[in-house]
Amino acid sequence: MSTEISRKGPREVPPQLVEMSWDPITRIVGSLGIYTKIDFKQRQVVECHSTSSIFRGYSLFMQGKDPRDAHFITSRICGICGDNHATCAVYAQNMAFGVVPPPIGEWILNLGEAAEYMFDHCIYQDNLVGVDFCEQMVKETNPSVLDKAEKTEAPHAHLHGYRTIADIMRSLNPFTGEFYRESLQMSRTTREKFCLMEGRHVHPSTLYPGGVGTVATIQVFTDYLVRLMKYVEFMKKVVPMHDDLFDFFYQALPGYEKVGQRQVLLGCWALSRIPLSATTSTRTWSSGAVPCMLRLVL
Repeated sequence: MSTEISRKGPREVPPQLVEMSWDPITRIVGSLGIYTKIDFKQRQVVECHSTSSIFRGYSLFMQGKDPRDAHFITSRICGICGDNHATCAVYAQNMAFGVVPPPIGEWILNLGEAAEYMFDHCIYQDNLVGVDFCEQMVKETNPSVLDKAEKTEAPHAHLHGYRTIADIMRSLNPFTGEFYRESLQMSRTTREKFCLMEGRHVHPSTLYPGGVGTVATIQVFTDYLVRLMKYVEFMKKVVPMHDDLFDFFYQALPGYEKVGQRQVLLGCWALSRIPLSATTSTRTWSSGAVPCMLRLVL
């Protein structure tokens, strides 16, 4: 026996979902895939999942190998961030062997890794992400937004030199945009800084357990400083330019600021060791060292 319950009002029609996927996304090594279900009538993404199909396997490759080769092998994990893996491998060897690099060796490694982070920021934000906001992309996906950008003055034009938001977008066009090309050149400068400290990018040739093979001379550090100052001047243009661009998108596309909004769960680890403040064991680092921690922000 069954009972039917009468419903008042029109029956809800299930949304017409369209499955769309992008796999591989070649901008990210070619190992990223995005799978979605979209309700175009309501202009809403109902489901979205990302996958990574790549398997490095270096934890398996290292089994049975001489630990002194760890930093040379693990850096080959990636052609972009190999030095980060090499650095971690050297840290692990220092702890395992109980050796403490001389302070100047620690500073050289820190300066090399600092240059790597500048390179990552430059190539990622200005070349890989920037194309999502360039004139070519916006013209194809949101032509009305581009029309508005043509009529919108950039608030910080006196700092970055682009009169309108549309001018900023044009500067981001891949391979032809002025700022895009400038960023590529600056990414080269950051890699030059890295090579001054660690010999080669992206697989360091001067990192070893217990120290570095870089010859510390006044000329080496001067060459690094000159390039660092160029990067600082570049950042004085980058920051206000992106502030203008992103603020414009928040205004032109209401709700855009909520894209990706969810509970925040961040992991934060130490970046650099401070010479004379740290021993080879993470358990006995003094208060002057950068602690290795996992911070969860809920």
